[in-house]
Amino acid sequence: MKTKTLVILIIGVMLASCSATHILTNDNTQRYLPNETKNIEVFSTSKIDREYVIIGDVVSRVEDFNGANASVKYLKKEAAKIGADGIINLRLSIERGYIGNGVEAKGTAVKYIN
Repeated sequence: MKTKTLVILIIGVMLASCSATHILTNDNTQRYLPNETKNIEVFSTSKIDREYVIIGDVVSRVEDFNGANASVKYLKKEAAKIGADGIINLRLSIERGYIGNGVEAKGTAVKYIN
C-alpha cells in the first residue's frame, strides 16, 4: 500500500509541473490590446526586418522535463497578454530548483510599427 501511494505521489508531482512567468514593463509604456499567442513571433536577436517599440521584458520558468518548448510557450502567452507582436533577444538557460532543474526563457516583448 505504501509503495502504491508513493508511486501515485511521484506521478502526481511530475504531472503537476511548476511554472512561473513574469512581465517587467516600464510604467510609461503605452498599453496595447491583447494579442493571440499563436501570432507571437520569436527571435534570438534584436535585428529583425521590422521596426518595433519595446513593451517590456518577459520571463518564464518551467520544470526541465517539460523542456524549452514549454518555457517558450509560456513566454509567448505572457507577451500576448500585454499586446506584443513578437519577442526579441530570446535567451534560454537551465535553472536549479528544489525538486529538479528548470528551463528559463527570457526575452523582450515588442510591438511592431506599421
